[in-house]
Amino acid sequence: MHLGPHVAEVLAAHGYFVVGFDAKEYLKSFTSTTSALQLSDVPADYRELVRYAAAGSSARPVLVGVSEGAGLSVLAAADNPTKSMVGGVIAIGLPDKNELGWRWKDSWIYVTHGIPNEPTFSSAALVGRVTPLPLAAIHSTRDEFVPMNQLEQTMAHASDPKKLWVIDAADHRFSDNLTELDRRLLEALTWVTHHTPQ
Repeated sequence: MHLGPHVAEVLAAHGYFVVGFDAKEYLKSFTSTTSALQLSDVPADYRELVRYAAAGSSARPVLVGVSEGAGLSVLAAADNPTKSMVGGVIAIGLPDKNELGWRWKDSWIYVTHGIPNEPTFSSAALVGRVTPLPLAAIHSTRDEFVPMNQLEQTMAHASDPKKLWVIDAADHRFSDNLTELDRRLLEALTWVTHHTPQ
């Protein structure tokens, strides 16, 4: 099961307008034998998504990302022009190392739980620049891709307002505790909304 579609369905079922995209497909579409995305490309692309999501609403959209999507959301929110357009970030299963490219051969990481041989960026190096936007992180106790201590180190680099929800779950996908994930996701969204700068 892919967690991103589940998160989107939960939010939509609670009345939120959801604009989603597949992070791996996004990366693949910009990856060739000689190039991948650049750091500056991601915030510009996110601004287009945010403009679409914000149309007809007085509230600023919240970036909600799962795994690689969480890292991309942090990268986008650390960019000043993008930051002024969003209300905050909810990062589910946030890794420190995030790819800027994706090829079919990179799928080996699902077995090894390693990092593909692609250009990467560090969430830990960027989370401090998300402020004054609120950063909410939701993490599984037994995440096989992002150990709890790694997430804690990343969050230590973030500035307030920030909050971490830890869920007792079997894996990166929260597969045995989706009910708790759903509850904490809605709680995190409320918290982000209350801490969005005016």
